[in-house]
Amino acid sequence: MFKKIGATFLAAAMMTVYTPSAWAAPFNSTNNPNIVANYPSGSHGIVGEDSLHTGADLVVAAGQSGNFQQWFVGNGDGNVNDEGDHSVWLSVGNSTSCPSGWDLLVNAQNNWGSYLKPGNYCVHTNNFQTNTPTP
Repeated sequence: MFKKIGATFLAAAMMTVYTPSAWAAPFNSTNNPNIVANYPSGSHGIVGEDSLHTGADLVVAAGQSGNFQQWFVGNGDGNVNDEGDHSVWLSVGNSTSCPSGWDLLVNAQNNWGSYLKPGNYCVHTNNFQTNTPTP
């Protein structure tokens, strides 16, 4: 059991080490049957960040595993200033421990989305730039 959880965390960590913006925001793939939430605009919460952000938000299920990936792209309103966030959500059942650098969400389904499985989630978020900064 612990080897399976460890392997899942390792795979998710490898997915989050480097997130280039071209791959990290697949908003043009709206025909993907694994999309569980797609909001082209609005206010959105990002796990690990204190304020609401305005922009586009997309959540994609990893098959039937209960795990998800979330992409947020800000609209440059000064709140996020052309920044994006990529989050990996791992379903951990009733476990209350996450690897270092991950956030624990207890009963995440209640506050973060009805598509989530009941139980707890470990979430890791990486920021990325959505434009090329000028020197």
